[in-house]
Amino acid sequence: MISLPAKKNIPGFSTDDQGRREQIMTEDKPEVVYRINAHDILISFNKEWDIFAAENHSPAMHSEKVGHTSIWAYIHDFETKHIHETLLTRVRADRQLWQLPFRCDSPEMRRFMEMDIIHVGQGTVEYRCRTLHTEKRQPLPPSPHAVQPQGPFLRMCSWCKKMDGGHDAWLEIEDAVVALDLLGRDTLPPISHTMCDHCLATLESKT
Repeated sequence: MISLPAKKNIPGFSTDDQGRREQIMTEDKPEVVYRINAHDILISFNKEWDIFAAENHSPAMHSEKVGHTSIWAYIHDFETKHIHETLLTRVRADRQLWQLPFRCDSPEMRRFMEMDIIHVGQGTVEYRCRTLHTEKRQPLPPSPHAVQPQGPFLRMCSWCKKMDGGHDAWLEIEDAVVALDLLGRDTLPPISHTMCDHCLATLESKT
């Protein structure tokens, strides 16, 4: 979903690789844990971070190289960044643990993962990422053309930040991530900002 080379994956932020599925394997690996401060700067990592980077052939993602850099330096497309910014705003406001599914693929592997996002105080957020299972695949050569998002626009209310889940249902961002598989897609459709029915009714009642 983010426009990074496949060799620069950051757990919790997946890339847009393509390939053929070959084999499903369950995983029982330690969690990859990292933290960002109130300014979204990567400030700490456990040892599994560097193990994950090595397994993913990503020396550029070693903790010594990415520490004290902005997490947004590794997310280039607007849609994915907007989803994660909205998630972080909610996590910091609600001060509760969120558990969300996501994908973090490498050239040789599809990884189906799960992450906990926890506000630990003073704006600092901790990510705990674990692999549920993987699928080996034969990598395809990169396309010379950029991958274009498929499907209709994702609709987000500019006021309450809920997302249109269809059938007149507006979902909180954490529910939309699961229901719409926002962190499991190769690419996200563009986000269209609008106003949900509830916010529109509230505004009209005050005018």
